[in-house]
Amino acid sequence: MYTGQCHCGNVRLTIPRLTETATRCNCSICRRYSTLWGYLTESEVDISVGQYGTQQYSHGDQCIDFHRCGHCGCVTHYSTTTKVESDRLAVNYHLFSVQDIASIRIRLFDGADTWQFMDE
Repeated sequence: MYTGQCHCGNVRLTIPRLTETATRCNCSICRRYSTLWGYLTESEVDISVGQYGTQQYSHGDQCIDFHRCGHCGCVTHYSTTTKVESDRLAVNYHLFSVQDIASIRIRLFDGADTWQFMDE
C-alpha cells in the first residue's frame, strides 16, 4: 500500500499499487496545477478527508472534477463526472514520497493541442 497526502495532511490517498507510468499533461489546467497523474479505478483508491473537507473545480466540457484540500489547497486527485461512464480516478503522484514514485516512467501528454502522447 502507498499513501500520499496534501501538505497539511487533511486529505490522504491510499492506493494498493503504483502504476507503470504517470502522465504529465500540458493542458491549460494541468500545466497550472503542475500535477503528475496516476490512473486507477475509484474502487482502488481510499480517500480520507479531514475536518477541512475538499473543494471541486470543473471546467470546459465538465467531464472531470479536480479535487483540492479545503485548507492547504493542494490538488489531490480528479474524478470523472456523471457525464462520463468511467470509474477512472487520477491521483496526483506529487503527493506521494519521491522514493515511491522515482521508478515510474513519466509520459508527456499533449492535452493542449493534439490529445496524443508526445513520447510515442
